[in-house]
Amino acid sequence: MLGCKAAETPMETNYKTRFSQESPLVDTGRYQLLVDKLIYLTHTRPDISFPVSVISQFMNCPNEEHLEAAYQTLRYLKSAPGKGIFFKKNDIRGVQIYTDADWAGCPIDRRSTSGY
Repeated sequence: MLGCKAAETPMETNYKTRFSQESPLVDTGRYQLLVDKLIYLTHTRPDISFPVSVISQFMNCPNEEHLEAAYQTLRYLKSAPGKGIFFKKNDIRGVQIYTDADWAGCPIDRRSTSGY
């Protein structure tokens, strides 16, 4: 991934979540390890929270399409290494959080997705 081309966005526009039988399955352990590391990064990089929540839905049965979506997020992180939240030891500030929801956005089971 060090020599890859950087990406402008953490996820492709209009990415549709789906369980596809057409794409070959990938190594579940490798995929889970990658997504676990991305979940850890969301603590200081809230800009990747939504894409990581989407790709984490496929932890049990990932295929090439899901792995490519995870790689897209990695390519985005490469393009913006200085972005993120930095906490200083003596920095006393309030935090404002905004949230949004996608009501019944999953075409499979009509579940909602929320994010901040």
